[in-house]
Amino acid sequence: MANFIRGVLFFLAGFKYLGTKGLKRFIILPIGFNFLLFAGLYYLTTHFLLPYGYYYLNQLPAWLNFLSSLLFFFFLLSFLLFFLSTFSVFLNLIAAPFNGLLAEKVQLLFYHSAIPSLAFRTIALRSIKRQVQFLAYFLPRLLLLGVLFFVPFIHPFYPFIWFIFNAWILSLQYQDFAMDNNLIEFDEMRAQLAENKMLTLGFGTGINALIFVPGLNLFIMPVAVISGVILFCEQNKQVLKPIKKV
Repeated sequence: MANFIRGVLFFLAGFKYLGTKGLKRFIILPIGFNFLLFAGLYYLTTHFLLPYGYYYLNQLPAWLNFLSSLLFFFFLLSFLLFFLSTFSVFLNLIAAPFNGLLAEKVQLLFYHSAIPSLAFRTIALRSIKRQVQFLAYFLPRLLLLGVLFFVPFIHPFYPFIWFIFNAWILSLQYQDFAMDNNLIEFDEMRAQLAENKMLTLGFGTGINALIFVPGLNLFIMPVAVISGVILFCEQNKQVLKPIKKV
């Protein structure tokens, strides 16, 4: 449990670095991406989710009317978690080049460590490979959770299952920016996170919980990138390469 709390605290610590000199221009775009995420969530909720939810409730037999409010709550929460987990994952893939630059700058400013230098072609190929590897990891698990939605007795637990899944995936994504920058392979990254399950889950839970806090949620992406770099550097100081003095 101590490691879980450490993971949450690592994430929360990122907020105090948002105003760091030298980072501000790298933070603007991630905030813009997050704005798109929540604007999309609002649009889908008002134009699709609520009308469909009311239609779904109207199909319930009369003897289940007393459960309508509870079922609607679980339906709404399940959809929100589903949307946030899928849309935020794909938004992170689109924002990956910008978040990678932010992660590089954080490592340079806070730890005086430069990432390994590679040719542009090599970086591009690594980035494509990394995204394919992530999707191969994410999509089968997403499909499995989609199937579980149709298992009746799981419905009361479904939002909690989604929350844990989303926390793990977000933790993996945001810690991966620093790991990818430092040439740690995807399978090795997964192994490291699996060795520190509670730390990883605590970090992702902090991200996932604040997604639902209006105002603060706009800063989730840059804060999570900054925190992910700090977490990586604190856990892997032996691999950091100091800046070469000229």
